[in-house]
Amino acid sequence: MDHLHQPGPPPPPLPSRGGPGSATPAWHANRDQTGQERRSVDQLTAEKITAVRHTFYTATAKAIFALQNGQRLSGEQSFAAAHAQASRAWWDLVDEEITGKNLTCDHAVRRVRSWARYYLTGEPPAARPGTLFDHALAHAARIAARDFLTDSGHLLTQHLAHESGHESGSGADVPAPGAPVDDRHPSGSPPPPAPPSKAADVP
Repeated sequence: MDHLHQPGPPPPPLPSRGGPGSATPAWHANRDQTGQERRSVDQLTAEKITAVRHTFYTATAKAIFALQNGQRLSGEQSFAAAHAQASRAWWDLVDEEITGKNLTCDHAVRRVRSWARYYLTGEPPAARPGTLFDHALAHAARIAARDFLTDSGHLLTQHLAHESGHESGSGADVPAPGAPVDDRHPSGSPPPPAPPSKAADVP
């Protein structure tokens, strides 16, 4: 079992188009109009989860190094660690939905997006007043939730463009970058789990 504070393994190597001896990936031949390679939502999600975990590990390692060496922990370091922790929490939820419930990547991303939206708009304020540090942690957690919605929205947009590019004669329009993504759960949004850093949440 992987340690909670260790980054996950890198995504599996991409399949080759020309067989085991070929170094050309299968998706290399499929390029969009801007010349960028089209990758599946599975690959994009795996890469994002791995990148977020590495960011978390790096931020916490820097903070721990400063504390262990008697250095003053700056506000920037504290924010980076809190933001990285909250960001990883959202993408870990995506990973849990995929590996634990056998959901497809786009299904899992849409489900967690609905929880992130609820966290930002539907969560009641904290029952007790918090300290300035609590407010700072809550601010970092809310920024992380917004960043998750932005990044996952871009991921789903690329996925839709990828799928539309493989449809023949469907007439489906490819959404423009930054266009709103329908992240509603196919069977309705279930009650969300406890959001990251909820204990530090403030109005």
